[in-house]
Amino acid sequence: MSLKKQTSVLGTRHKDHTTSKKKQEKKKKVSLLALAALMDLRQWFLLCITCTITTALFSCTAVSRAEVTRRNETDRLTLLEVKSNTVDPLGILSSWNSTVHFCHWHGVTCGRRHQRVIILELQSLQLSGTISPHIGNLSFLRELNLRNNSFISAIPPEVGLLSRLQVLRLNNNSLTGPIPQAITRCSNLTSLLLAQNMIEGNVPADIGSLSRLQKLDLRGNSLTGTIPPSVGNLSSLEYFMVSRNSLGGAIPNTLGNLRNLRQLALGENTFVGTVPSSIFNITSLELLDMGISQLKGSLPWDLGVTLPNLYFLSVAYNQFTGPIPRSVSNMSSLSFFIMAANGFTGGVPSLAEVRGLSLFHIAVNHLGSGEADDLNFLCSLSNSASLQKVDASQNNFGGAIPECIGNLSKTLNAFSLSDNALSGSLSSSISNLINLEFLSIMGNNISGAIPPEIGDLINTKQLHLGYCQFIGEIPDALGNLTTMTHLSLRENNLRGTIPPSPGKCNSLILLDLGSNKLYGAIPPEITRLSSLSIYADFSMNNLTGELPMEIGNLKNLGELDLFGNKLSGEIPASLGSCISLEKLYMQDNSFSGSIPSTLSSLRGIQAMNFSNNRLSGQVPQFLQDLPLVSLDLAFNDFEGALPMQGVFTNVTATSVVGNAKLCGGLPPFQLPECKIERSNTSSRVKLIVSFTVSGILVLVLVMSLVYVLWRRKERKTLTLSSSDGHLTVSYQSLLKATDGFSSTNLIGTGSFGSVYKGALDLSEKVVAIKVLNLAQYGASKSFMAECQALRNIRHRNLVKVLTACSGFDYQGNDFKALIYEFMANGSIDEWLHPRASGGAESAPSSRKLNLLQRVNIARDVACAFDYLHHQSEIPIVHCDLKPSNVLLDDEMNGHVGDFGLARFLPAATHEFLREQTSSVGVRIYRLYSS
Repeated sequence: MSLKKQTSVLGTRHKDHTTSKKKQEKKKKVSLLALAALMDLRQWFLLCITCTITTALFSCTAVSRAEVTRRNETDRLTLLEVKSNTVDPLGILSSWNSTVHFCHWHGVTCGRRHQRVIILELQSLQLSGTISPHIGNLSFLRELNLRNNSFISAIPPEVGLLSRLQVLRLNNNSLTGPIPQAITRCSNLTSLLLAQNMIEGNVPADIGSLSRLQKLDLRGNSLTGTIPPSVGNLSSLEYFMVSRNSLGGAIPNTLGNLRNLRQLALGENTFVGTVPSSIFNITSLELLDMGISQLKGSLPWDLGVTLPNLYFLSVAYNQFTGPIPRSVSNMSSLSFFIMAANGFTGGVPSLAEVRGLSLFHIAVNHLGSGEADDLNFLCSLSNSASLQKVDASQNNFGGAIPECIGNLSKTLNAFSLSDNALSGSLSSSISNLINLEFLSIMGNNISGAIPPEIGDLINTKQLHLGYCQFIGEIPDALGNLTTMTHLSLRENNLRGTIPPSPGKCNSLILLDLGSNKLYGAIPPEITRLSSLSIYADFSMNNLTGELPMEIGNLKNLGELDLFGNKLSGEIPASLGSCISLEKLYMQDNSFSGSIPSTLSSLRGIQAMNFSNNRLSGQVPQFLQDLPLVSLDLAFNDFEGALPMQGVFTNVTATSVVGNAKLCGGLPPFQLPECKIERSNTSSRVKLIVSFTVSGILVLVLVMSLVYVLWRRKERKTLTLSSSDGHLTVSYQSLLKATDGFSSTNLIGTGSFGSVYKGALDLSEKVVAIKVLNLAQYGASKSFMAECQALRNIRHRNLVKVLTACSGFDYQGNDFKALIYEFMANGSIDEWLHPRASGGAESAPSSRKLNLLQRVNIARDVACAFDYLHHQSEIPIVHCDLKPSNVLLDDEMNGHVGDFGLARFLPAATHEFLREQTSSVGVRIYRLYSS
């Protein structure tokens, strides 16, 4: 091809290429423009979507904020409803007002996110009133804590609406009624604590639906029925406490399914049958209390193998039999070992491997064989460095007390081997137990002298060595025990004179030296012990001389027994200063002279015995004015007319035989008529006198007849029962005495009723009238409990109940009331916390208790409780001691009242249980961690 042609072809190709390239660039520009337009369109679209979403979000936020505000207002109003139902004596809830956001109110905790109430914590604030049903509106509430207050009435079922609730603490209040069935809807509950109330009814059958429950504490209520088997479904349960109720039936076998259970308290109920074996296989158990529950059977031989982690074991006051398992020696963590009051037999295994034992209580069984080595187990207890109490009383242990007792822990403060078959002598090694406060070996055959080293036990408060065979003299070293409160050496073979050294024991409240062979005079140092209050017994000895004038120092003494000695001389007038005396026994001595008029000051005396003495003179008229229920004046040389009122109206309660010069009295005494000397007055004067007397008699007869007719017309208001001597009152008489139960006579209100001041018209005596509010849950039960508790007890520091009234009012409603002695100075609560509002019965703020008065009142209360716990026929636990239940009479003496919550303890005749006053011992069943 020619060059020209080639050039032409190349030019043509170049031109085509250039044209093609321009087309492509143009096309590319068009594409870019289209792309740019498309991108602008997307941006606009995204912008629109963003605006729409933002608008929606702002709208939703506004709605949400409005909803939150509305719900927050619900919480605030609910809290105000709670406040309106609450009595707040300390003004704690004063911060609940509009000036402070409710999340900052006292006891209120809110969540950070929603500002809703999640915790309401108002424990131990002396609050009372009722729990408002509006509490169910706090829908975010996780914890409700109202424990240690005085709330009454029933738990509102609205609590079941709190679906988020995890902890409910209502223990230690006065709540009544049943456990609401709705509470089982609180599916998030981990702790349900309702102990120490007056809740009645059954445990909800479907309580097992609370699958997250870890703590269930229902102790100290009035629950009945049985333990629901569904409790076995609570697989997370660690604490199950139902002691001190009235539950019955058999213990369900399903409790053995609770493999995480650490504490199981079933004590003080009325179960039947035996303990399911599955319970003894819960290896996680640390506390097992089955005391006072009427259970039978025996303990498994491998108890210590299957329950190795126990630190608390109580099966006391049941009907268990058989031996104590030897495997208990494997329980190395054991601290409380309580098997008292059963039918256990055989020997006691060694506990040498148990090194943390604190309480060892095996009293009132059939343990031991009466052989010499029965007490060898005591030596194994020396390995427990923290041992505090040992009680092996009322068994069949024989032999001598081993020397090794001196090796027991220095922390030991109570030791009792009373009422066994022990012999030998009391080892002087006992003096090593320097912190011993309670020692009792009474009721054995122990002989020999009381070791003088006993005086080294300077911390001893109660020393009971009576009913043994001790010989020799009373050690002078007893005077070293200056903090001693109880000293009993009764029924031994002690000789010699009474040493004056016990007169150094300025805290002594009980002294019993009766039934020994002591002689000589009663030391005046002892009669100067003003602390003596329960009784002083010198009976059945050979004591001589006169009764010291210092006897008048015993102003707090309740009983003085001098029976069966050779005391002589006149009864000292100073005896009338013993104003607290309730029983005075002076029979079978050689007292002479007359009964001193100063004894008229013994306004609380119930029994007097002056028989078989050489007393003379007239029987004092003042004796008929004393509240005596027993009086013995037999075989003396009294003369003159016998009084005809008071105790002298009861022939069976009064003895005057062997007094040949007595006359008059009521016919049943069969005494001769008293001779009246005839007058030498003229016949005319006699005639005038006769007519005058006859006229007066006729007038009195007519007036009496009119009065009787009037009294028949008006319903009798007050009579004296001839059968039992108790005052009988009617609703009408109480209505009249209180001026229609008017508010002016109202002196106090309580959980179960109101107390009024009134004067019963025949006696014109001011009394306190407690009218029960029978519409209140538990009021009838409180009335019966108080009547039962007060029926057979009488003590100068207990408020004396005069009578009771049970009937109907004018509307036909049940009416119950208790009538007490009126205490003019009110309660110590009114003195310690005077009411600012004043009023007729308020204690003025100007009145204050000085230190001496406070100490005396505390002593009075202690004496009352010592009587209730240890001196009454059946021990009684008051259960409701507080300042408002301690009342003060005209002389500022303290009197304990209100027995509406009192409980009787099971009978325990051994002294150690009766004398225990610490929190560990017979009442150890009440000590549980929660």
